Amino acid sequence: MLNDFAARRPRTILLTFAGRRDHMTLLTYYVERAIELGLIDEWHVWDFTRNAADREWLRQRFPVTQTTPSNSFDYFPHARRLALGEKRAALRFSVASRSDVHLGLRRLDGSGQSYEIVVGGWSNQASALRAFDDAASLVDVSARDPLAQPLAIAATPDILPEFGFANVEASFGKDDLAVFVQGREALRVQLPIAPGTFELLYRTGYGSNGEWIFPETEETAARLFVRGPTTDYPPGAMFYNSAYQYYGANLDRYQNDIFLKCDDDVVFFDLDRLAEFVDFRRRNTGYFLLSANVVNNGVCAYFQQASGAIPAGFDVFEMPKGGMCGSLWGSGAKAQRLHELFLKNPAAFRDAARAPICWLERVSINFVSWLGADLMHIPDIMADDEHDLCYGVRKRARKVNAIYPRFLASHLSFWKQDADMDIERILAGYRALADRELHVVRRSRVESPAEEAEPSISLSA
Repeated sequence: MLNDFAARRPRTILLTFAGRRDHMTLLTYYVERAIELGLIDEWHVWDFTRNAADREWLRQRFPVTQTTPSNSFDYFPHARRLALGEKRAALRFSVASRSDVHLGLRRLDGSGQSYEIVVGGWSNQASALRAFDDAASLVDVSARDPLAQPLAIAATPDILPEFGFANVEASFGKDDLAVFVQGREALRVQLPIAPGTFELLYRTGYGSNGEWIFPETEETAARLFVRGPTTDYPPGAMFYNSAYQYYGANLDRYQNDIFLKCDDDVVFFDLDRLAEFVDFRRRNTGYFLLSANVVNNGVCAYFQQASGAIPAGFDVFEMPKGGMCGSLWGSGAKAQRLHELFLKNPAAFRDAARAPICWLERVSINFVSWLGADLMHIPDIMADDEHDLCYGVRKRARKVNAIYPRFLASHLSFWKQDADMDIERILAGYRALADRELHVVRRSRVESPAEEAEPSISLSA
C-alpha cells in the first residue's frame, strides 16, 4: 500500500513558508546540497506567495505537489506520461480528500479527446467522466460550457473517507475505463479511447483540500504544498495556520520526525554542522524550540556580541525587550553592517560559539527546530505563530526553548529593514560565500559537543 506510514523511519523535514524568488534562490542551493548529503530527508515548501510571478516560479521550481487547494481549479502536473493503446494500462495512487478528487488526462499526441475523471464530486455523492475535444477546456474550467453534461456519471455516496487516505486505481482498456476506490467500483464506462500519450494532471477544489501519494514521486525530497481555507477556517486567520493545521491533523505520520523551519530568505546555513544540530535536537527532548545562531536576529546578535563574535566596538546590539523588535530589527543599515562583518570573517562567528543558551522570551523564528512529538501542543489557529510558539505552546509542552550557538544561519532581512538596506549587495556577498561553501563542504561525523545528552546550559541574562 502506498500509505503505509508505520514502516517509515524517522525523518528530518525542513519547512519553508515560501516564496520570494529573489530572496529564496540561495536557500535552494544549500537545501539541495543538504538533501544530496542525506542531512535532510524532505523539504516541504508551502506556497504562500503573494504574486503570480513568484507563484509560477515556485511551481516550476518544485514540480512535485503533495497537497492541492480547496479554493482553486488549477490543475497540477505529474511527471508521468500515460500511454494508452492496445494494452491495458493502470494508474494507482492514494489520496486524502473529503470530496472532489479530479484527474485530468490531457492528450499530447494522436487524434482524440482529453478526459477528466471526478471521484467523490458533488459533495462526495457522485463520480463522473468528462471528455473534451479541446484540451484547453480541460485545464481552464472558466472556458468550459457550463451546460455541458458529463459523458458518464454514477452515484457513489461517501466514496471518499472523511479522514485518511483512499487507495485509487484507474484502469484503461482499448474500449473501456474503470475506477476503483478501496476496491469498490466507482465508475465504469464503455468508451473507445483513441491511442495516444496523455499528460497526467490532478486537483481538488470546491472546498476540499487534497493530499496525493504517487509511487513515481514518493522518493522525491522536495515537495510543494498548496492549501486553501475550509469551512471551519475562521475569516481573517493568518495564512500560515493551514500549515500547522496540516501537521497537527497528521500527527500519527509525523510524530517521530524532526522538524526544521526556516524563512525563505535564509541565505546561508552551516552544512558542516547541520548534522550536529539535528542530532542534538533529536536527543534533547527537554527543549520545545531550538533556534540556530542566526545572523540578523536581535536576540542572537546580543549573544554573538557577548561571545566576542561581534567586536565590542562594532555597534551596540542590545537585548531586545522581551526578545522582540529592537534596534537591529528596525535598522537596515545596522543589519547591512552586521551581514558584511559576518561575510568578511564567518570563522569568527563559528569559533566563538559556546554552550546552548536557554531562552524563555520571544525569539525571531528565522531558523528553528521542534520534535514531531510536540506537534500535539500547537493549536489549529494562532494569531501570531512566533509569539505562540515562544510562549503559549512552550508552556503547554512544559519545556524550555534554547539557542544552539554552534549552528549558524543567516537571515537576509526583516520588512522594517528593507528600505534602508542594499539587498543586492548583500545577496552578492552571500552568493560568493555559497560558491566557496558549496564547493568544499563535506559530510563529517557529528562533532563532540553534540555527543553530550545533557550539555551545560548558559542561562539568558
